[in-house]
Amino acid sequence: MKIMFNKARRIAALLMAMFFIMSPFNIYASAVITEQTPSGIPFSELENQIDTLVYKYLGTTTQGVAIVVVSEGEIIFSRGYGYANVEREIPIDPAMTVFEYASISKLFTWVAAMQLAEQELFNLDADVRTYLPASFVFDKPFTMRDLMNHMAGFADIAFPYTFDRENLPTLDAVLLATQPPQIFTPGTVSAYSNWGTALAGLVVAEISRQNFAAYERENILLPANMQQTLNLPDYFKNSEFLANQAQGYFVNSMGEFSNSTSRYVLDYPSGALRGTAEDLATFIKALTPPVGESGALFKNAQTLQTLFTSSSVDPINRPTTHHGFFSYSGAFPSFGHGGNLAGFSTDLVIVPELRFGFAVLINNSMEMHLIPQLGKLLLGSSQSPLPTSNLPNVQSMEGHFISARRFGGGNVTEIVDFMARMAQIQTLDENTIEFSYGMVGSAIYKQIEPYVFRVYDTSNSPLLGQRLPEFRIRMEDGAPVQIIVPSGGDFTSLPVGRTIPFLITSLISAVLSVAFFLIVPIVLFILFLIHRKKQIVPTRFERFSTGFLLSGTLLALNNIVLVLFANPIHIWINYVLAILVVLLFVGSIWSWYTAENEKTKRKILFGIMTAFMALFIFILHNWNFFVLF
Repeated sequence: MKIMFNKARRIAALLMAMFFIMSPFNIYASAVITEQTPSGIPFSELENQIDTLVYKYLGTTTQGVAIVVVSEGEIIFSRGYGYANVEREIPIDPAMTVFEYASISKLFTWVAAMQLAEQELFNLDADVRTYLPASFVFDKPFTMRDLMNHMAGFADIAFPYTFDRENLPTLDAVLLATQPPQIFTPGTVSAYSNWGTALAGLVVAEISRQNFAAYERENILLPANMQQTLNLPDYFKNSEFLANQAQGYFVNSMGEFSNSTSRYVLDYPSGALRGTAEDLATFIKALTPPVGESGALFKNAQTLQTLFTSSSVDPINRPTTHHGFFSYSGAFPSFGHGGNLAGFSTDLVIVPELRFGFAVLINNSMEMHLIPQLGKLLLGSSQSPLPTSNLPNVQSMEGHFISARRFGGGNVTEIVDFMARMAQIQTLDENTIEFSYGMVGSAIYKQIEPYVFRVYDTSNSPLLGQRLPEFRIRMEDGAPVQIIVPSGGDFTSLPVGRTIPFLITSLISAVLSVAFFLIVPIVLFILFLIHRKKQIVPTRFERFSTGFLLSGTLLALNNIVLVLFANPIHIWINYVLAILVVLLFVGSIWSWYTAENEKTKRKILFGIMTAFMALFIFILHNWNFFVLF
């Protein structure tokens, strides 16, 4: 009887799908009943395929993982691998183990925004400032659509994690205390922004007249039957919920794991949700209802269809997100979001056309192997169209670029942008390029339309190929000025004064200066021991110039620590050491001119010290090492 019922249900669903083919605006128009993944793997082989892939990385790049796969409103695969806590030997359970969702949380913020838009409580294209308290002041107007597309113009920001443990700060207080500048004109550049997403959450809170977590719980988590998922501040002191949380880990290049410290994400609409893999499966179900239905999260099926369409006002020339959902490479249109937090890596993907989706939660940071390979396994590869004729030669598009998601200069964080966020395009043939991005690696892309590139070979970086399946290059006066990426990750040409020759010169100068101030004191110490043995008394000039050199050594050590740990106290120390450098320099010059028979070799060494000191301080000043965060 059950088998006959299931067959009847599938026939009814098929007839319904045929009915909706008549509508050209329905995203589910070509939905079909299938017993295979979008990549073509039969469900009967799915378990073996996923097991084989996971065990390839488990224990090396992956500590522990929970994977769920959903098809047509049913969980067809759910399994945990490895340990939620290695020391206590607690295995991962997809139904019970709590993970950080990280930036998957953003999808819930965008769903909340679409719910309010559906109720006509606000307009995606209205000035956001009309919905916010007067305490928020912005240089340039922007819309909720801009926030969804990460195009409100905000610089990146590192949120603080220290706060009174007894009193969690409110969202508006956190955002006011950390508001970044708008370094781009809204609507022109897509720069991924946690702060912008959190601001969207505050808009939801202001319109609904309740804090964002409460709105999210009542209008998304409960309707979707997500009983094992909570956001801040709901789990802040919920010991029962937190007791099920997986321990997060870091992994080094040798495959060795170490414990990470759990942190509270204060901009919580952008990345603080915690929950289980199977709860994410219910979220996928809610967003993939039967054809023509609205699902548990919306009142109108059209809203759900709109959610998975481009939110760009100019989708041909300016591809963007799909109302906050990123595009994924695959045989069918696929949308979702990944995330990373200290100790956790996550991904969630939905294929609306097939009512298919999956979520993967890993309890170690920066997992860049299993996640993209799982996406490739389940989603397959997109069909690359044949290139059109008369394409421009890609050699004109070569160059260096920097991620639009950057701190924006003005303080010491600018150096992070150039250490970790630079990209390069190199020509392989007249229609093929290699795109390299920082530590993520490189992938091969082919030009399919004028200045439009689609991924071709991801063997060197599956993650880059998954997250950057296609992009467009914008040219001005025959030179590339912007790489337009649909997923909040544009790149721009290097800023004025930060050309490659200057960057190389700065790096070489910094390395030589630091090496000088670290090595020469060792030489002077050896000379001191020799002079002491010979009972040679140092002159006043020697004392001052030695102090001058050692102040440079302290300055070098302080800035090494500043780069490694980014603690503002070291910027204050730079000011103290700079004053000390000036005083000792003046003392050295004074003692030089008042000395009667100072050795020429010592004067030459002092001249070299002065040149290195001037060069080093110039570099520190140019790279904002004297500017507070």
